Amino acid sequence: MPPQVSYNVKLKTCLKMCIQRFRYAEEKQQALAKQGRRDVAQLLVNGKEHKAHYRVESLINDDIHIELLEILELYCELLHARVMIVNGIENEAQMIEKHIEDGIDEAIRSLVYSTLHVPEVKELSQLRDLIAMKFGPDFIKIIIDDHLGVPEKVVKKCSPKLPTEDLVELYLREIANTYEIPYKTLEESVIDEKAALDEGDEISNDSNDKPIVAGENDEETLVNDESHPITIRKPRTNSETVKQDFKIPDEMKKDVKLIHSTAPIKKNTEEDKFEELKKRFAALKR
Repeated sequence: MPPQVSYNVKLKTCLKMCIQRFRYAEEKQQALAKQGRRDVAQLLVNGKEHKAHYRVESLINDDIHIELLEILELYCELLHARVMIVNGIENEAQMIEKHIEDGIDEAIRSLVYSTLHVPEVKELSQLRDLIAMKFGPDFIKIIIDDHLGVPEKVVKKCSPKLPTEDLVELYLREIANTYEIPYKTLEESVIDEKAALDEGDEISNDSNDKPIVAGENDEETLVNDESHPITIRKPRTNSETVKQDFKIPDEMKKDVKLIHSTAPIKKNTEEDKFEELKKRFAALKR
């Protein structure tokens, strides 16, 4: 009689097979999506924009399915890395109590729920059967029927809805831009961008008519000089700037006018504070 294979070994082997199958399915779907984008580009070249629109709707759903495959692969990776912990779980109550934070509960429920929505990964059905051996058929039934505990992102990607018109247009524009194909909405967006840039240039030209002034808050020492577009004040020497020289690039020197700050520095001494307090008390007595 051949030796019985433990549940732990069966689960680990099945998870490994699922991971490999998910990767193969992702590569295949990505290759088909790439070919699908070429087909859409050809439809745009032939002027069949309505047909391209419908084809893009299918492409978007294919991309969502690829995202689902990637998520499920990560769940399998998680369970494969923690297979000893999964093997030690006795029932659903224990899993809910101790394994929500570590992601095991979410991974198991998501993989069970996705079985019917990922037919290309047949090993996923074997994984569901192994989970049913551990938690019972009722656990499987309630997840599939009511998607209990399944993340919303997985539920949405398992049953994608019709893409919005904005998303379809975005895909069409990106495909037309990638393959350098004329497309009416793409041309309109380019015209809008050029108009926005022209408007920005007009604003900047208007601002160039006046000198640019850069200085501190005390603007009295700044003098507008039409011959110098930029007017700045050289900072006072202090402990931080004493070893630093104020440098201006040679190509900017003709446009820059330096003004040395001559504002007196107020010394805040203890005597000044005392005198100020005396004045305040005198004012209060009045």
